[in-house]
Amino acid sequence: MAGNHLEQHGRISITEAARVFGISTNTIRRRVKKGQITPFQRSLHGERPRYVFDISDLVRVFGEPDAIVRDRKLAPQQGDSDVPQNVPNLKETENKDIFEATASLESLRRDHDVLKAKFEAQSKHLQDLQLLLTPRLTHSDPIGHRAARYLGEIARAFKGDKN
Repeated sequence: MAGNHLEQHGRISITEAARVFGISTNTIRRRVKKGQITPFQRSLHGERPRYVFDISDLVRVFGEPDAIVRDRKLAPQQGDSDVPQNVPNLKETENKDIFEATASLESLRRDHDVLKAKFEAQSKHLQDLQLLLTPRLTHSDPIGHRAARYLGEIARAFKGDKN
């Protein structure tokens, strides 16, 4: 059998990998696309080229295969189900995708709350700075008198007067 020959060389097909590791073939394809797994091309005469994966590479990315999945692969087929064993359970895949999406959404909500709090704190800080930098017009002298006094002080400073 070709699968056993490949397993002896440390490489297995994508469907065998999905069955052994208990994941979908699409998960493996996504990891290849992200560059986490490197596929090898094998071509048999008369067949289209197919990709195989190094078992150690799969273990590095997905961890050790589940003992249950390994036992299921080695055990004879039970029941009269027409569903092939290498087809992933769509319900589990959908539930996993929903769980990941929910976790991602919750993470985004927490990030939004943190950014909102930071924005409000910075807005308050800017308002406080604006109040500090705005000149207060509560002085008893009209603004013209204060300006004249300020210009007089500048002129005396240039002349060298201390008063």
